[in-house]
Amino acid sequence: MIAQLKINKDTLTPNNSLAKTDEIPIIDIGAMLAGKKNSVNLVAEQINQACKEIGFFFIVNHNMDKSIIDRAFDKSKIFFNLPMSEKMKVRMNKHQCGYMPPNVSVHNDTFENRKTATRPQISEAFKFTTDLDSSDPDFGKNRRFRGHNKWPDPRIAPGLHEDFMEFHKTFEKLALKLLKPLSVSLQMPDHYFDSYFERSSSMTRIAFYPAVDKNIDKITLPGHRDISFLSLIPPATRPGLEILTQDGNWIKQPVLPEAILVNTGNTLVRWINDEYIATPHRVCADSTECRYSNIFFLYPNIDTIIQCIPSCQKHDSSSRYSPIKFQDFHSEYAARNFGYAENWD
Repeated sequence: MIAQLKINKDTLTPNNSLAKTDEIPIIDIGAMLAGKKNSVNLVAEQINQACKEIGFFFIVNHNMDKSIIDRAFDKSKIFFNLPMSEKMKVRMNKHQCGYMPPNVSVHNDTFENRKTATRPQISEAFKFTTDLDSSDPDFGKNRRFRGHNKWPDPRIAPGLHEDFMEFHKTFEKLALKLLKPLSVSLQMPDHYFDSYFERSSSMTRIAFYPAVDKNIDKITLPGHRDISFLSLIPPATRPGLEILTQDGNWIKQPVLPEAILVNTGNTLVRWINDEYIATPHRVCADSTECRYSNIFFLYPNIDTIIQCIPSCQKHDSSSRYSPIKFQDFHSEYAARNFGYAENWD
């Protein structure tokens, strides 16, 4: 039997399904997943408000199998505790797949002007996309961001590949179910975005944040906006995520074990002409315990042309952004923030 995460109604506060500029709303998608009448419109209304005011929202009653999340976190701990020599055998390639060691990545897209904001990050990460089978048109081809995963030897990390990929596929299925209310929230047909996410280039990022000395800057991932269309974030092993509100205040992400946090990224925002916001966020390390975080990033097909959707064109029919192929958009982002991997194998 699948163990499903359910929201505890006793933890909810009055009117917390409505977004405020300093609060993260909670959206119950259970009725929508059950196909109940008018449920898509109800979810769409809440997404619209949340994405205009704070750019983050929790989803609950999402029918996620908790054991899939737990196994992925277990394997995350196993991976990051492997000898460095083993992790470096799968170091990140130009497709953003593989291991990112500490003290090499600089997030040049950060808007923070602290002296430490552009220092090399002490965190580690492991990223992967969908494994391609022989039936996929891109199988065996050198297309960027398509099918270039790197996996550790299964003899030293048994089950890791399988559990990570199950996490990735399960979160992608859930993310795709949000396309319908998202489309409706933008006054488009409910199927509008579906075709763009066939054979998507979505990625999962498994991250490790070591504990840091209490006397040094604890911000181990500086303020930034995601490149994703949507990001889906199950609870990390420790708190640490901070979100910048439109009022200019950093707020700590509330801990809601039953929920999955969702945020909008720059791909969506560019696509819809800034109708919604992509909210800056950052990660603060703990001074006593390390932190593990697993995040799914929903990306469209690499051949998708990102251009303003009809409902988001202004009265003069103009768009703030020129059309761009997603593969190029992702490549430019990778070059700015992960250029160290461009010349790796």
